[in-house]
Amino acid sequence: MHLYPYTSLFLTASAAIVPLQPRATAGDPCAVDPSGVGDLGPTADGTAGIGAEFESPAFYFENPKCSPEDTFAAKGKVVNDRTGDQWILSADTGPNQGKLNAEYILNGKKIKVGSGDGAKSGKDVADDLIGWKPWQGDDKAKEINIQDNKCNPWKVTAPSARSAPEKLPWSPQITTAMPLEALYSLMDELLQDPDDLNILNGIQGAKSLILVTKDFFQSKPQGIDGSKMSDDVLAFCTLVLSYAKAASKDLSPNESPKLRLSYLPRTEFNTLFKQVETKLPGDSLFDVFNLLACYNNNKGTIELDETYCKGSLDKPEPIDTKFGDLTYKNSQASVNIKDWITSVGKKEGDKDKLSVFDKSIDGSIGGFGTSMEKVYQTDRSVPMFEFRELMDKQTKEIEKFMGDVDTAIQDLHKKFANPPTRRKRDDACAPQSAPSTTSAAPPATSTAPPQNTVKPADPPSQPSCVPNPTDHVKDAHEKEEKKVSKFFCDKYAKNTNAQAPVSVVQTVMAGTRLEGLATVDIAFDYPDDEGNQDDVYDITIKSVDECSPAHGNNLAEPVPGSTCEDILNNAWKNCTYSLISILGYPQANNVSRQQPGTWRRHYRGLLGL
Repeated sequence: MHLYPYTSLFLTASAAIVPLQPRATAGDPCAVDPSGVGDLGPTADGTAGIGAEFESPAFYFENPKCSPEDTFAAKGKVVNDRTGDQWILSADTGPNQGKLNAEYILNGKKIKVGSGDGAKSGKDVADDLIGWKPWQGDDKAKEINIQDNKCNPWKVTAPSARSAPEKLPWSPQITTAMPLEALYSLMDELLQDPDDLNILNGIQGAKSLILVTKDFFQSKPQGIDGSKMSDDVLAFCTLVLSYAKAASKDLSPNESPKLRLSYLPRTEFNTLFKQVETKLPGDSLFDVFNLLACYNNNKGTIELDETYCKGSLDKPEPIDTKFGDLTYKNSQASVNIKDWITSVGKKEGDKDKLSVFDKSIDGSIGGFGTSMEKVYQTDRSVPMFEFRELMDKQTKEIEKFMGDVDTAIQDLHKKFANPPTRRKRDDACAPQSAPSTTSAAPPATSTAPPQNTVKPADPPSQPSCVPNPTDHVKDAHEKEEKKVSKFFCDKYAKNTNAQAPVSVVQTVMAGTRLEGLATVDIAFDYPDDEGNQDDVYDITIKSVDECSPAHGNNLAEPVPGSTCEDILNNAWKNCTYSLISILGYPQANNVSRQQPGTWRRHYRGLLGL
């Protein structure tokens, strides 16, 4: 059994980009391209490409003596010279110095939509790992070298020797060009939460997404008639409003705003605005969004957001400067939401101000600048996006996944090949804007296979402490949650030694009183007849507004009559949005083992990870 404690802020595997020293200037030697080696795009000739990242939370390298600077310098560098025509194996940074995750990068500058090269490269990386499997060798085989790194050699410390390479889990991200109206169809589908999400839809994307509909314009800001708003405009407004309101929660140290949404614009916002500016008339783009901020979309029902406005739906009144005062900030930089939106309306600078701010973290938002690519088999140029938090895949599934992604992109590009007009579409599955009804989800693309075989629970619109019904997906795994919680509590909850692998210093607080460090990893060693590799659980204690476990916040000192396990169980079961999560690799029961990623999808989707 293995225990690998975090010593800092928790990030999911697909979001683990944490600079370990400030990068304030472009000349900083640590200011490497956040997209690995810059191979995610765009293509040289502007035709639509597919870039992909596959990071494994269960496959990593360690060198405890490596400094933070040299750890971060390894990001995006080739591991052990493992490269192919259209892929590399690289290292990716996480929250710890001296620890790197393995990440395969598929070259979006070379892999073209419709070429079949995505699936071919997917097979190549799977074959590479299955043939290599260094964790099954001797100590010398477990040593790896990273390109130009001062800390070489590194050592493969996970997974365990018994782990089958074809079953290793990977968290994928896809970078490609996408028409704004096609993006809106994905957003609308995500809001409906169907059983079969499009393969490009992220499992937690709805958490901070505010889907703007035509009814957000019922007060006619700047004289704009909402009935004439086409889906490309609504997509642009959804992105801006979602990122803007997400600034209401402070960023964690070194957190990028990109983690707030699963749709990441790699083309900067000034260029996005140029796609729709003729349909958003008026002198002040901020004044438009200051009124759009008055609305929330609660599963298809449009409501007044009383945080920012008073009055009525048809005559909202912004409260002072509450929306415009929202600000993203970190130790290196800050960006005010009013300044950002105003600058986008004026198309100031080579990059919008949010994209400039994100350069102080990792430069992902707007990282491709003004670059765009063409819709498949057309000359229409559209923005580029990274689709994040996608369903986990095992090594043996990567080839099929990349083929399905290629076909899904083709289907969306063909469906939305031409720019939308203001005329209402005849498509019965088009996103609707009725304020009190839920629109139908767009039909699944012909290649997006069922991503989920168990219907997920419907999370509430706000964090809630109301116990979930017993038929929720989470309850189906309560036995596993209790098993891991018991292991953790028995072994570590009473530990007050700050130098120990896990101590209450790192784990005691939960709920709105969250303080200090908050994450531990637990590996549960299953018997041979239940699987051939360890399950690694992330027990994450996170702050959730208005939701605290009924049995107390302190794992070492529960309220009378309660236990450490009671706190973890109640937080996991009753606080639907992320007070505690337990993620397993691989899944912890026979059904989930047959559907890799299913369990993790539900845990992350329901708990907001």
